[in-house]
Amino acid sequence: MLELESIQKSIKTLDADMSSAYSQFDEWAMTDDDWRDPSWLIEKCFLQLLAIAEVLNLEELRKMIYAEYTKIKDSDKGFLVRGIDPDGGAYSPVLGRIRCFQRSIEAFFPKEESTKVTKDLLQIIRDIDYVITNKAIFRTIPSNEEDVHQRIEGILKCVFPDLKHKPVLTKPIKNFEPDTGIPSLGTLIEYKFISSKDGISTVADEIYADTRGYVSKDWRRFLYVIYETHRFRTERDWQEHLKQGGLTENTTVVVLNGEPVVKKGKRVI
Repeated sequence: MLELESIQKSIKTLDADMSSAYSQFDEWAMTDDDWRDPSWLIEKCFLQLLAIAEVLNLEELRKMIYAEYTKIKDSDKGFLVRGIDPDGGAYSPVLGRIRCFQRSIEAFFPKEESTKVTKDLLQIIRDIDYVITNKAIFRTIPSNEEDVHQRIEGILKCVFPDLKHKPVLTKPIKNFEPDTGIPSLGTLIEYKFISSKDGISTVADEIYADTRGYVSKDWRRFLYVIYETHRFRTERDWQEHLKQGGLTENTTVVVLNGEPVVKKGKRVI
C-alpha cells in the first residue's frame, strides 16, 4: 500500500479536479459549447476515485464505484447527464455521485487530527520549563544541552510511545543528528542551550544548516526547543528571524525561559 501521505495528496488532487469539473460543467451547460465539454474531466475524476479505492483495499466500495462508472459511461448521455434544480439551473448528477464516494473515503482521513496532535506537542513543550527546572524532581537545574534533552524526552516518551532517541535519518543531513523523533507526528526535535548572547547567532546558523532544503516523506516538521538561561530573544523574534530566512513552512521554535546555572555560589553567565 502507498504511504499515507501519498494517498492524502491523491485525495487533495481529486478534490481540486472536482472543483475544476464543476466549473467546466457549469460553463458548458450555459453555452453548449463543445470546446468546453467537461466529460473527459468528469471521467478522469471517476478513474482517480477508483484508483484511490483500489490502493486503500476498499474492495466493496470499489465495486460500487465501478458499477456506477460503467452504468454512466454506457448510458446515452454518458458523463454529460444534466439535472435541473428547483431554480431552473443545470447541475451534474454524475459529479454529485463522485462527490458522495469521495466524501466517504475522506472520512478515513480526519483533517484536523494531525494539526491537533502537533498543537498538543507544542503546548506540552511550552509548559515543560517549570518541570525540568524543578529541583524537587531533578535536584539541579539544567546546566547544558544534554540535561535539557534528557529531561524533556523522558516526559514526551510518556505521551508519545513511538518516540525515538537520536533517530537515524534515511536521508541524512550533513553534520546533523536529531535529538528526538516522533514518527506519528513526522516531527524531529532538536534542543539548544543558550547561556550567553554569543550563543544566539550560533544557534541560528545551526538551524539554517540543519533544515534548509530538507525534504523527507518520514520527517515533515522540525521543532527547535531553545532553553535560555537569561532572556536573550523572544519566541516571536525567533519566528520572525526564521520567516526572513524562509524557514517558517516546516520549522518551529519554542523558547523556554530557564534559570542561570549556579556554581560555588556564583551565577555562570
